[in-house]
Amino acid sequence: MQKTIRAASLALGAFALSAVSTGAQAAWTFSNDSGGDGTITVTSSTPSFQIDGSDNGSGYDTSFYTQTFASAVTLTFTWQYASLDPAGTVWDTAGYILGDTETQLSQDTYPDVGSSGIATVDIAAGQVFGFYVDSFDSTGGAGYLAINQDLVLPSAPPPPPPPAIPEPSTPVLMLAGLAALFAAVRRGSTARE
Repeated sequence: MQKTIRAASLALGAFALSAVSTGAQAAWTFSNDSGGDGTITVTSSTPSFQIDGSDNGSGYDTSFYTQTFASAVTLTFTWQYASLDPAGTVWDTAGYILGDTETQLSQDTYPDVGSSGIATVDIAAGQVFGFYVDSFDSTGGAGYLAINQDLVLPSAPPPPPPPAIPEPSTPVLMLAGLAALFAAVRRGSTARE
């Protein structure tokens, strides 16, 4: 009898869970499309995250963070963008995806110039929506897109060490060696005469 009640309660719980889950949104999914090394950092349960684009030399790559929405919704979000590519932000664009359409949020600007704003998007039931960071070459520095949070850029690598300066004794020893070589050659040519 107790087994029957337990089995019935488990079946009823599973039915209730499936009925509730039917209208729920699918989970957000992160991916890179061409072997890139882009990453996602999610900072809270609300849509608050940062996408770091690819920078591993894999060639053209896009980092995606998407979700299929079960019901129609209007989303408003803040965004911040920057690229560490010395050639400028045109090489690492970022924006959002609605269905099959990409809308660029980042502005094509010079190096070290970021952009930010607020956007509102109407999403239909069953439609895919998400964010992307493109990398046209995956070298030179990644693009970064933060949604509903402050942008966090990696610290700059330390500058390379200055070139080595020879110690004063090095040129003196070289000159002494050349003088000894010259003297030996001269001695050999005088002995032949």
